[in-house]
Amino acid sequence: MIHKTFKKTEPYLYLIPALALLLMFTYYPFFKNVYLSLFVVDKYRVIKEFCGLENYLKVFNDEKFIKAIINTLIYVAATVPISMAIGFGLALLARKKKRFSIVYEALFALPMAVSASVVAMIFQLAYNPSLGIINQMTGLNINWLTDSKTALLSLIIIQIWANIGYNFIFFLSALRGLSEEILEGATMDGAKGWRLFSKIIVPLIAPTIMFLLVSDIAHAMTTASFTLILTEGGPNGATETIVSYIYAKAIRGRNYNSAFAATTVGFFMSACMLALSQIIERKKVSYD
Repeated sequence: MIHKTFKKTEPYLYLIPALALLLMFTYYPFFKNVYLSLFVVDKYRVIKEFCGLENYLKVFNDEKFIKAIINTLIYVAATVPISMAIGFGLALLARKKKRFSIVYEALFALPMAVSASVVAMIFQLAYNPSLGIINQMTGLNINWLTDSKTALLSLIIIQIWANIGYNFIFFLSALRGLSEEILEGATMDGAKGWRLFSKIIVPLIAPTIMFLLVSDIAHAMTTASFTLILTEGGPNGATETIVSYIYAKAIRGRNYNSAFAATTVGFFMSACMLALSQIIERKKVSYD
């Protein structure tokens, strides 16, 4: 009897360490953040008094936070589909193994191996208005990172480049995993070109597409590396995102009241976007 009970519970016992870490480093901080967002705290995060939704009203009345929300949504809408499309295109080009394919495969995947700080420094030099290669090659005279009209676009371009390698690796793996028999059969039945791509290839790798969509959205909603390194949310809030806003309030300003509320809002925005992608996945994706 004991042996049978152990056999049934054994798989769950192996999950306990991972579950404990998840509870300790994910769920506990989140619920504590939500709890503290309902109170007024000092710079040492000591609770002073209950304030209900007052902290939320303050951040929603802050023009910088509203601007941060808009910038974050623009950031997600631009970086996710474009980086996925480029990664997919490169994977299609590299799908068939050739003699020197390992060379361009490594080059396509290179952005994934470079740290955010190094990428930021490289593009900071490229964007330099007087010495940068971009203005030198195009003949333009634009202060890419200090002009409010181009600063956000500049960061979006950097993020797209940084995401390409990650997307390329997954798409290449999915494309090379396709059955050649299915593709040859579809070709013999008259599916060629765009028809083969849209009716056969895309549906077969739909699970990979949805996985990357979810992971890229989650990353874009919660990243602020390039903003913090290159612009610190400026100029005039042009590149402020939800995460950089939270960083500015909590780390620089020690205003934890606004930071806790903004963090909760950012979480629920991310959760809604991920839930929407999950709904699309259930309706459009088959894992058979």
